Amino acid sequence: MPLDAPRDTRNALLQQLSQTEYERVRPQLKDVPLEFKQVLYEPDGPIDAVYFVEHGVVSLVTLLDDGATVETGTVGNEGVAGLPVFLETDRGTDRGICQIAGNAKRLAAEHVHAERRRPDSQLLSVVLRYTSAVIKMTAQTAACNRLHTVEERMSRWLLMMLDRVGHSEFALTQEFLAQMLGVRRPTVNIAGATLQRAGLIRYTRGKIAVVDRGGLEDASCECYARIRDEFAQSLRPSGAARTER
Repeated sequence: MPLDAPRDTRNALLQQLSQTEYERVRPQLKDVPLEFKQVLYEPDGPIDAVYFVEHGVVSLVTLLDDGATVETGTVGNEGVAGLPVFLETDRGTDRGICQIAGNAKRLAAEHVHAERRRPDSQLLSVVLRYTSAVIKMTAQTAACNRLHTVEERMSRWLLMMLDRVGHSEFALTQEFLAQMLGVRRPTVNIAGATLQRAGLIRYTRGKIAVVDRGGLEDASCECYARIRDEFAQSLRPSGAARTER
């Protein structure tokens, strides 16, 4: 079967697999909902499955001893939540929490372990390329959180949500956004008001709509483009992934 034969997934990693490889893995993939604020795993806690996101967004969040949180990465339909399982550990390094509801294909950790033992696993190869982009995203986000203004960071964050959600309006509270950016809610209020006055976004209670994407890209720091380009590179099919087995 050709690589581009129809298949029941929007996930970019699963779409990288040859049809034969996808059909081999498919019986182990279970369709599950992702609910707002659903916690998939905790730091140092067990990870019993990975989630190939179809719709929605999962946040990767670092927790501090004083209870503060800051987002270090996001996962949409370009990726998979639960990467440590692919890296020979079943314990979380952060909190995986759903920030925009949707659904995913769940793959139990035991099946991931089996994939790691396969010398010719396309799935493992594809996920490891994706892991490189996640490392870049984490490093770029850390630099962004330290060096750039809240307005720039908020613009970058909203653009990343657009790429993952696929439409210009999504449910989001200012409280949750403040937690993701690691700032106080009044700070988010001020940054949001600035972007709204500039005609870039429209905020109504519980929802944000991006009105001017081009303007938002201009308002963002360089971190958005760097992260976007890194993921585009990681999702470019390799010769191995394109060869039918």
